[in-house]
Amino acid sequence: MFSLKDLKNRYKNLPDQVKAALWFTLSNFIQSGISYLSTPVFTRIMPTGDYGIFSVYMTWQNIVSIFVTMNLASGVYMRGLIKYDDDRKKFTASVQGLFVLIFLLYVIPAVFFLDGLSNLLAMPAGYLLGMMTDLFFVMSFRFWSVRKRVDYEYKRMVFLTVFNALLKTGLELYAVIRYKNTAAGRIYAMVIADVISFGWLWVKMFIDTIRDFSPKYWKYSLGYNIPLVPHYLSQVIMNQSDRIMIKDMCGEEDAGRYSLAYNLATAVQILSQAILNAYNPWMYQQIKKKNYKDVNAFSMLLLYLIAALCLMLMLMAPEVMWIFAPQDYYEAVRIIPCVTISVYFIFLYSLYANFEFYFEKNSYMMVASSVAACLNIWLNMIFIESHGYMAAAYTTLFCYIAYTLFHYVVMRVIVYKETGLKSIYDDRKIFLLSLGLVALSIIFFILYDHIIIRYLCALGLLAVLIWKRDKILTELKKNKLSGGKNGK
Repeated sequence: MFSLKDLKNRYKNLPDQVKAALWFTLSNFIQSGISYLSTPVFTRIMPTGDYGIFSVYMTWQNIVSIFVTMNLASGVYMRGLIKYDDDRKKFTASVQGLFVLIFLLYVIPAVFFLDGLSNLLAMPAGYLLGMMTDLFFVMSFRFWSVRKRVDYEYKRMVFLTVFNALLKTGLELYAVIRYKNTAAGRIYAMVIADVISFGWLWVKMFIDTIRDFSPKYWKYSLGYNIPLVPHYLSQVIMNQSDRIMIKDMCGEEDAGRYSLAYNLATAVQILSQAILNAYNPWMYQQIKKKNYKDVNAFSMLLLYLIAALCLMLMLMAPEVMWIFAPQDYYEAVRIIPCVTISVYFIFLYSLYANFEFYFEKNSYMMVASSVAACLNIWLNMIFIESHGYMAAAYTTLFCYIAYTLFHYVVMRVIVYKETGLKSIYDDRKIFLLSLGLVALSIIFFILYDHIIIRYLCALGLLAVLIWKRDKILTELKKNKLSGGKNGK
């Protein structure tokens, strides 16, 4: 056992990159965790229909975001900060300036045709104005946070992330208690919280753009991101368009039930996304240094961890649903295994796709994403209408498996051309792990009415993790996000 003093000394001796990775992961986990843990309150205060309306609003916001921001703060910005390491300031200002221009090109016409757009999306005009405002301020935070991640500057980012999460949750809870229209209250409270939290970043972004703007980086940014727009849009469609379709085909209440179960099932994604946010900058740097063995070893460790968490969530799904929602939602517990397995495949394809991002082979991603999204919509149109809203979970899982297989093939082609290697990862282990996870999800689904067997399985899984903890910690130390030959 380590004393508190020993732990403190060990922390002090960690490289700055490792400290940053730990804090970035922790802050993202806290941010998403606050939202996740507040869910039982919202589901019990908000009517099921209002919860469905809010979920559909968030889906539309994610879709609109792709067009008005082109996701410039995602792949291209992180890749550019590494590629143009000696000119980061001008590159940052240029990409931010490009975002402002694109945003205005969409928003100005939208304001003039607000009523028509409101009718098209079946959404009040006030919601649309709030959405545009929110997207603009959140985007300034996304640029700022990516730069902090790449530079391993974590203190202010962690503080702002947690502050925003607490403020947003507090204002949203006040709004749903105070106002009869709980959906509208929660939406406007979210916008106000983001404006308060990120307003100063918007000012900073504007000043930086004016001072250091250089249009020479626009060509690179547009060339990199335009092929990715279908990819980003397809991701949102695969993740969230089913909620819009369920609302139209089955009603707002079923959309609310499906949204809650989907959100609960993606609890693992809170951690997996936090891990990826901290891991991706390190991974790009290791690819640049050709440290492929380290990439494989650490990626496999993370994949095993995500698989174990998925299994644990599937085993405890009925209890999780009971804690987070009233009885009206309980029937949707049956979709949790499918969506949880989808989270595993989302993490797996991200490991493959990182090579496409790094080597700038974005056209492959555009094709894969577009085909998968179209397939998902087509299958939803067929099976939601004939089998109800739960069918959307199965179509989503099928599409993510196909999507991952496509990215696996593309990754192998790219890796062979760029490095001469057949594959970076241990493909046999990944195949067996994925197959075993799908098989276990079917077994756990059958066991939902057998609580004692489920609890014994959960204890067994926990025992294995404890038994293997030394090996896990050894791999973490061996493949830590910096230091030694892999240090920055």
